[in-house]
Amino acid sequence: MIKPLTIGLALSGGTAKSVAHVGVIKAIQESGINIDYISGTSGGAIAATAYASGMSLEAMERAANELSWGKLASIKFSRLGFVSSKNIYDYMIEQFGDDIDFKQLNIPCTVLGTDLHTGLKYVFDSGSVAKAVQISCSLPHFFLPIEHEDKMLIDGGLSEYLPVQTVREMGAQFVIGANLGSQAGDYQKPKHILQLFMQVNNLVAKQNMRQSVQYADVLLEPDLTGFSAFDFDNSEKLIELMYQLTKSKIDEIQQAYNSKNKLFNRVRSSFKLNQVT
Repeated sequence: MIKPLTIGLALSGGTAKSVAHVGVIKAIQESGINIDYISGTSGGAIAATAYASGMSLEAMERAANELSWGKLASIKFSRLGFVSSKNIYDYMIEQFGDDIDFKQLNIPCTVLGTDLHTGLKYVFDSGSVAKAVQISCSLPHFFLPIEHEDKMLIDGGLSEYLPVQTVREMGAQFVIGANLGSQAGDYQKPKHILQLFMQVNNLVAKQNMRQSVQYADVLLEPDLTGFSAFDFDNSEKLIELMYQLTKSKIDEIQQAYNSKNKLFNRVRSSFKLNQVT
């Protein structure tokens, strides 16, 4: 009997563009593909935990269309920065209706942060989901770093922008990666200091992203040229664009899955025969 491979979904960062991940989830749900594991970084962490919590597509789309920087950031003067990410924590509580724990999610889910001291990824798979998402979205230079378990943690995109390796470590044997930072020519001359900070963060993220994409079985990489990382006014367009791209890739995903599944089961059968003989 052919044993099915477990499927993982890795959602990258993307700041305001991360609402596009709702389009990925919508197309995957409609196709009947069952996601066994999911991981998200930065903005992808919001979509990943929403999906894992069982939130309806309608609720996810509504939340994406209502997002704004006012809901996610608040001014807080400090020697380490000037914007607090506490609003992100409050926003997640508002969406879930409670400070839920990872063990309450319907699908095994992880969220990534980065250890400011070591530069290594910090994987959240237990404790407060809202706190994990807050940390994962805490862009350096912009948001204040957050203390957690004697560590100073920041945005997960600096260590693993596209968490393909992490979702494999969770147990996924076939991984779909949704990468919103694939554009090679998306550089624009910064118009203000926040855009400068974003460009610096993007440079670091793209270094680790190049490694991550090699571990995905299928990549979803939309052309988001012209969409700003700071603009929440194009949520509907971003969701629809990513929905159509994912729909167009469903056959490719299923073919790649079937091929890998047959290969894995052939190897399993061969291994069992060798054990018997």
